[in-house]
Amino acid sequence: MAKLTNILGGISMGVSKYSQINFEKISAEMGWVSERWFNGTISIVDPNLDSIVWDEWTNTSTGSETVLWTGAARIQPVGADTDNNAGRAVLGSRRVRFQVPRDDTRVFVRKGLSVRVVDGGQFADLEKLDFTVSAAINSSYAWLLTIECEADIKSELD
Repeated sequence: MAKLTNILGGISMGVSKYSQINFEKISAEMGWVSERWFNGTISIVDPNLDSIVWDEWTNTSTGSETVLWTGAARIQPVGADTDNNAGRAVLGSRRVRFQVPRDDTRVFVRKGLSVRVVDGGQFADLEKLDFTVSAAINSSYAWLLTIECEADIKSELD
């Protein structure tokens, strides 16, 4: 049986149809290696739209959103949204991928939650945008949690 040694920072695993692959150990090591490249900070937020009360006379709202998780992240634009019917790019919307550490204490990230960029790393303008979660389903062999969002790039947060 052939062995690959010192792969994945010291983990050695057999390459054979008879050997078991330790996905947990590999994921833990590769997650840590990947996290070294995170240079942003995000918060995953439940906007609690039902609890926000709009005052039409003062043009203000009262109530608050709930921060579900805050931590380090990688922020990567992945393309413009497209109009599925016409096949054209929607100019005011952009798809963005956030990668965050695997964290068993974090709540399930579902469609409709928001992501707020607390620290945009080398691009502080990211802190001015509102990102809406469109998906956060990962593979069974995940090193990180990948959160897909849409950003309305025509409007900025206050």
